Amino acid sequence: MKKKRDVQYRHEIKYRINGGTYHILRQRFRAVMQPDAHTENGLYRVTSLYFDDVYRSAYRDKVNGILNRKKYRIRIYDLGDDVIHLEEKIKNENVGYKKSIPLTKEQYYMLLNGDTSFLGSEEYADTSGGDFFASDSAVRLSPAVIVDYIREPFVCTAGNVRITFDMKIAACINGTDLFNEGNIYETVMPDNDIVLEVKYDNFIPDHIRQMLTGISAMQESVSKYVLCSDKISRCV
Repeated sequence: MKKKRDVQYRHEIKYRINGGTYHILRQRFRAVMQPDAHTENGLYRVTSLYFDDVYRSAYRDKVNGILNRKKYRIRIYDLGDDVIHLEEKIKNENVGYKKSIPLTKEQYYMLLNGDTSFLGSEEYADTSGGDFFASDSAVRLSPAVIVDYIREPFVCTAGNVRITFDMKIAACINGTDLFNEGNIYETVMPDNDIVLEVKYDNFIPDHIRQMLTGISAMQESVSKYVLCSDKISRCV
């Protein structure tokens, strides 16, 4: 039997900010933090296909403020197929954690077409794959919406802090295949506002916390999934 892995819960704080605040904070963070090693010129594109069940539980739980919830997505970067991850994001009150497994492109298309059979094997027990299989068996998961944005990330080893600026957040309005070259995206926030996310393990170093004070933004529980789902509903 597979040994259950230890889970590292992380805190997550979100803000919706404007372009002016972005430029101020970006200069502050660049002075004391490092860019993520996986970026090219400091940026990368994130595209995720979210799944939901027949009750729209992921959407409704977020909108209704349910403290204990989860959602599933398949994520790629810069529209490439070399890295494809099936992720499960689990929220328990004020902290959360993420499970992730790699997929082949063939496996991706199996899930897109509703075939979860390969995830039922022992290999995927206690992973996002095994949990996806169990959830699909119970309440039937299906593709809901594609969320797309450009991310600028900064990291700090102290506290394992990760700060990201997510911009040009958009929903695909004409399909749910991540690799369809004909996908059409429309932005979902007014004036192309930016989502600032701060993730950390147990603490934020004082000098970074001070940089977040005095900004013209309120802490806000921004959900890209909800924003993009609402955009799709208006386009139907």
